[in-house]
Amino acid sequence: MDKAKPYIPAKFPPNDLKLEPFIQKIGKANREIAFFDGILQGLPNPDILLAPLTTNEAVLSSRIEGTQASFEDVLQEEAGITPKNIS
Repeated sequence: MDKAKPYIPAKFPPNDLKLEPFIQKIGKANREIAFFDGILQGLPNPDILLAPLTTNEAVLSSRIEGTQASFEDVLQEEAGITPKNIS
């Protein structure tokens, strides 16, 4: 039997990596984030816009871990509403 050889990945990042196709998209994303940040700065309570995003991220993360909970399930739990089929 041959002796095991370690996997050695190629050098990263590759020398021929072309960033030009992404520059316009990165610029647009940066402008959109700055715009959203400006809106948040002007709100007396920025959590009004941030809370749903945080909740949705939690739902998506829990799916990766195998938990079955919908966005609505999480909102009901946060509001203290117990579904009728659970005692």
